[in-house]
Amino acid sequence: MRNILVAFDGSTGAELALERVAIFAEKEANIHLLAVGRVPEYAETVSEVDESKEAAAHHYEKALERAAKKLASLGLRVETHIDYGKPSEVIVRKAEELVTDLIVVGTNQHSAFMRRVVGATADKIVDSAHCSVLVVRPRILPGGAR
Repeated sequence: MRNILVAFDGSTGAELALERVAIFAEKEANIHLLAVGRVPEYAETVSEVDESKEAAAHHYEKALERAAKKLASLGLRVETHIDYGKPSEVIVRKAEELVTDLIVVGTNQHSAFMRRVVGATADKIVDSAHCSVLVVRPRILPGGAR
């Protein structure tokens, strides 16, 4: 895998995905860290959208910088990207644009009800990606402990 996109939002699941990439990525690989900011779907003004984008950029720039430094310290080539929209759609589109070999996403535990209502981003990516997808889950021990 020479061109890898990692969906990164700073969550526990995203951190696990980053750790996994750090373990298996080859030194020649290009790692693309992508954060996706949500914008209001029914914004009343352009300034609402702009404010949402600005807030997301401010939040994600710090998280991406920290993650990129971690991977770069291991000798990996890293680029960071921030895009806006529905996460599953943006991740798949960006992976196509970057011609990636692999998309890596972490998951966070949700109840079965929330998965049905919201739909899991990872599931949507797996269903529509042009390339392989690695879904990194937290380790659940017997009895539900992590």
